Amino acid sequence: MTIEEEYHILRRLELFENLDPVKLKRLIFVSQRYHLQAGEYLFRQGDTTVNPYGIISGEFSVLLDTASDEVNIAVQGEGALIGDMAVLSGEPRSASMRANCDSEVVEFDTDLFINTVTNDPNTALQMMKILAARIAKMDRKIEALTNKKIGS
Repeated sequence: MTIEEEYHILRRLELFENLDPVKLKRLIFVSQRYHLQAGEYLFRQGDTTVNPYGIISGEFSVLLDTASDEVNIAVQGEGALIGDMAVLSGEPRSASMRANCDSEVVEFDTDLFINTVTNDPNTALQMMKILAARIAKMDRKIEALTNKKIGS
């Protein structure tokens, strides 16, 4: 896949939709691509790696470890940005990412990613909107689970 092809896929990411094309291509140019087979983990909950990824192709389950097993809390597909929360918080990974099928990701350089987000006001605002939407979605899931337990 060429940089131009990656550009067109990653341009669809909500975070990068208003980003200057030169800045996005710079992110892609210094990135690394990885191929994962179905069942392989990109990273695991608790890992201290902090690079963000963009999904070029395929699909990943977002998994939380529990006392008894892993719980699938979401699925992310082509064009999704993943691993960004650990980059911004500096905390270990809050969930595991496992490939559901053969998948390809691009790993962004952390410093350049942070620089891009913090130095472009539209991208910074978009990042805040994305994170707020994730929190709202998780709140709804927690509420549904809580209501389910209360009704049991």
